[in-house]
Amino acid sequence: MKEKFPSVSDIQVGWLSSHLSRKAIIALVALAVLSGVVLCLLFSFYLGEYAKAAYENAENRLQVQSDAICDYLRTHEGDYDGLAQFVRAGDLSCEVERENGEVLFSYLPYAGESKFTISGSTTVALSNSSRLTVHTWMAPMEENEVSRMFIGGALKGLVIFIICVFVVVGVMLYLLVLSPIIGLRRAVREYYEYGAMPKQSQRRDEIGRLWNTFVTMAGVLEEKEQTERRLIASVSHDIKTPLTSVMGYSERVLSAQLSPEKQNQYLNSIYDKALAIKAVVDEFDEFLETGFQENVPLISMCAGDLCDKIREEYQDELQDAGISFAVECSCPSARILCSFEHIRRVFGNLITNSIQHAASDALALHLICRKEGAQLVFLFCDNGKGVAPELLNRIFEPLFTTDRGRKVSGLGLAICRSIIRAHNGSIQAENLQLSGFAIEIRLPLAQQQPLFR
Repeated sequence: MKEKFPSVSDIQVGWLSSHLSRKAIIALVALAVLSGVVLCLLFSFYLGEYAKAAYENAENRLQVQSDAICDYLRTHEGDYDGLAQFVRAGDLSCEVERENGEVLFSYLPYAGESKFTISGSTTVALSNSSRLTVHTWMAPMEENEVSRMFIGGALKGLVIFIICVFVVVGVMLYLLVLSPIIGLRRAVREYYEYGAMPKQSQRRDEIGRLWNTFVTMAGVLEEKEQTERRLIASVSHDIKTPLTSVMGYSERVLSAQLSPEKQNQYLNSIYDKALAIKAVVDEFDEFLETGFQENVPLISMCAGDLCDKIREEYQDELQDAGISFAVECSCPSARILCSFEHIRRVFGNLITNSIQHAASDALALHLICRKEGAQLVFLFCDNGKGVAPELLNRIFEPLFTTDRGRKVSGLGLAICRSIIRAHNGSIQAENLQLSGFAIEIRLPLAQQQPLFR
């Protein structure tokens, strides 16, 4: 029954999540629309300024030609035939009239056409003190001549507009997505190659949550690796101590002339040390078994039967040792799916732990079973001295023990936690208010569990 990590679909990893990717798309589309609107306004402003400049340029050319007509009239007063040739050469329309509105000259080849043109009026004073008004029009433009007029500037503006759009979108994509992912990739590589632990990100967006998920995972892996190292060191220590004694006694038996009584004493010591080594190895094997065994069949058991079997297995042995053991079950018909061998091992470890650490002259053990909602709750209590509050959260860690002489390996409660978690349950410890120590186990009722794990 192996504890499993959550699947990828259960972890919200941010921008790469199938649910959160829609947020990224909406954000990028909104950014693109906003950037497009701003750039379109700038592009329209550019075209307006370009059109204004082109119009002013055309007006200036018309003014120059109007001034040329006025100069012609001053120097060739009354020569309207020559004026007709002059305006015809400049592709202009011209009309000259007196102050009273009498038309003296009119050349309007494009009269009646509704096309775009530019006009101007100028007053000229002749030598005889008369004043004439000269109206001039440029040749009307063709239907597509306006667009051709702006096409050069429009193409330049369009190119600049497209470049700006690509630059804005590219910068935002890099800042929002690519740069954080590149940093995450670098952190993963440094962790893999050099063991450098990444730091928590201060970002609060999806990329920041993805980064912090990796940091948490790296911390869990680092903690597991340290636990494995402590486990190996602890088992090595627990085996090395009695093994040294075995080697010492064996050398004495082989090298010294000993009396039969002394030989039996040394052989008994060797046997006792061998049993101690076997106990360490068996507990280590039990820890590995509960941590890595999968697909263990679960049977349906009612709480009353489970409590009766626990009472029958341990009560007589505990009474012979002068230890009181009481079992109460207020919900005998409640059913759970469990591996009885593993659950029996849990309560066996709890009983052994209380005997070793309770430090009570008249030790009393109490197992209470009750139903709370969709859970079956087991409360195992003793009347011992309890555990220091600062150690309550550590007693389920592998190899943790308060035994300074290391007479125990510190795997019993860790095995209990592995078994309970494999049953989709929870386990926690607390000190009782008056005196004693309690461990609470919660297991889901049968209808909440699968048949196999």
